[in-house]
Amino acid sequence: MELRPECRHFPGDRPCRFHKETGVTCSDCGHFAVRGTAVLIVKLEALGDVLRTTSVLPALHRTYGPCHVTWLTSSAATGLFAGNELVDEVLDAGANCMPSLTAREFDILINPDASPASCAIASTVKARRKYGFVLSPEGVVTPLNEASERWLLMGSFDHLKRRNRKTYQEILHEMCELDATGQHIVLNLTEAERNIESNMRRMLEAHRETPIVGINTGAGARWQHKKWRLDGFVEVIDMLLSETEAGVLLLGGPEERERNARIKAHFGSRVANGCQDDLRDFVREVDLCDVVLTGDTLALHVALGLNKRVVAIFGPTSPWEVDLYGLGRKVLPDIDCICCYKQVCGRKPSCMDLIDAGEVFSAVMQEVALAREEVLLGT
Repeated sequence: MELRPECRHFPGDRPCRFHKETGVTCSDCGHFAVRGTAVLIVKLEALGDVLRTTSVLPALHRTYGPCHVTWLTSSAATGLFAGNELVDEVLDAGANCMPSLTAREFDILINPDASPASCAIASTVKARRKYGFVLSPEGVVTPLNEASERWLLMGSFDHLKRRNRKTYQEILHEMCELDATGQHIVLNLTEAERNIESNMRRMLEAHRETPIVGINTGAGARWQHKKWRLDGFVEVIDMLLSETEAGVLLLGGPEERERNARIKAHFGSRVANGCQDDLRDFVREVDLCDVVLTGDTLALHVALGLNKRVVAIFGPTSPWEVDLYGLGRKVLPDIDCICCYKQVCGRKPSCMDLIDAGEVFSAVMQEVALAREEVLLGT
């Protein structure tokens, strides 16, 4: 009986999914596909950065033809790749996968992160061409081309970061020497996820003729002022409920549970609280929304990956590095130190104190109007 281990669907340690589903063998299977160019992407964290790095996938497949893409990431990020047909293999960096990686040779390795941990992996794994960063024999992070060196300089000097006006996606494609045409975050729901009839969907069913506005209240813990003030969210929600018929869904993870509970207690049954522990549940709830109000955090990149309209609030991080793909607008404070990248700030009022709830509400309403037009047009 013929066996075709060169097929991209051949797992090696078990029957392939087509054999399990229909009983076909390599001799009579119509799903054979060459593995093509072997690509390894090393992008371990953070979740939002991992997700926006998926924007490089369309250009890889377009440039190198059939590609077999392996993505090495943190265990927390593996769930982002469910339903992603442009990635063939997702490896958990915490699951002792290095023996497997060092036994293989890749055509292309991409490591866009200058962290010593990812650079050490990029240096160890064999590849014919490498892009981004490696670790020198002396243990020093080393850029592999001019674009990578520019990114390293921006990561080392705040004034260069503040001066930059290129998006992360533009920089990423330059580092990989790829054409960024058509780039977009790649995030998909699985068929099973699309078919789930959730309690949250039923709760929001009363608003099915009007837009659903998702309010993501958190922004991680690394930067103190990435997170907008609680009373600002309360003001915007109050205006939404008073002046529109939109449904309001609170979004977040375990870190936002207490914050969202306080907002929920203020508004009661007039808002739905969708705070989730599971990453894929969070993605599904963002998919319920037509417009998402969020800071510069995972929810922003999830919403963009799902082609939702967004209103994004920025303070200490760069608004210019974030590509909204024409799907929304950014709200920035009128302050001279925006994009400071300070993890802790004692300035009073802070950048987030200066963001006016009325301005945020106006931006949300503009996106709600556009979302309504898109629904009517069927786009």
